[in-house]
Amino acid sequence: MLDLLGDKRWQLCHGDCVEVMAEVNEPFADLVVYSPPFPSLFAYTDEMCDLGNCNDLKNDARLQFECFFAQMAKVLKPGRVMMVHCMQIPAMLREGRLSTFDFRGMLIQLGMEAGFIYDTDWPVTKNPQAQAIRTHSTKLLFVTVERDRTISSPSFQDHLIKFRAPGENDTPINDGDVSRNEWIDWAEGVWDWQVIRETDTLNTKEAKGEKDTKHICPLQLGVIERLVRMYSMPCEVVFSPFAGIGSEGYVALKLGRRFIGVELKDAYYAVAENNLRKAEILEHEHLSLFEV
Repeated sequence: MLDLLGDKRWQLCHGDCVEVMAEVNEPFADLVVYSPPFPSLFAYTDEMCDLGNCNDLKNDARLQFECFFAQMAKVLKPGRVMMVHCMQIPAMLREGRLSTFDFRGMLIQLGMEAGFIYDTDWPVTKNPQAQAIRTHSTKLLFVTVERDRTISSPSFQDHLIKFRAPGENDTPINDGDVSRNEWIDWAEGVWDWQVIRETDTLNTKEAKGEKDTKHICPLQLGVIERLVRMYSMPCEVVFSPFAGIGSEGYVALKLGRRFIGVELKDAYYAVAENNLRKAEILEHEHLSLFEV
């Protein structure tokens, strides 16, 4: 049940985010940041409402994301930002797909159909050698380059899609938290994997279970920090409908924001609660230093 925080610093709801957002009567989020389940690629539970379980990308997945964005449109305050992390979904021979699925394009289209304003997106590059080792993609292997380069392709980069809710933003974000030099770096249009380290994540080991169907892919803390600093101010509410192990909330609390998250899977929910408590302690210790 969502109670919109009150005097609390954070709240974590256990359940389906679409059902939780359906309870909302007025927008509460100053910033929304999340990495949705990637259909047919990353599945985390055997729940029917888990978006990662949709192998029918053109029908079932599209329908579920339509429902998701319709509820999300009720949550974000007018003029404020929603950042969606995604990647393209590679061809799956076992599913009869020979082409890469344009997941990024589908999210942009559905977000716009739900009324959001699409601004742009930041690609985040990936280390091709690390991705080749992790995914075993033949398109990245040296042997493929040497055998037949028509099969070779570059590494799949991540995308950070920037949407805005329609309407005027009543609270300009101009607190000076982002310097001019930082903006020069961030506004280049592509974020480099050598700066955004892929391993800069919360510990995932304690959240993995025997029934996991795919591995956990948390969003990098450095990415979240940039987005939270750019598009929110202290004490504002950051919302993640797919909280996972609590990465967005962990960063938001450390930076003096408040956080609301929703998580479906039991193990992730438990780990997220623990990570949010840790972040609250770290934030308190940080503020205490300035009070001395």
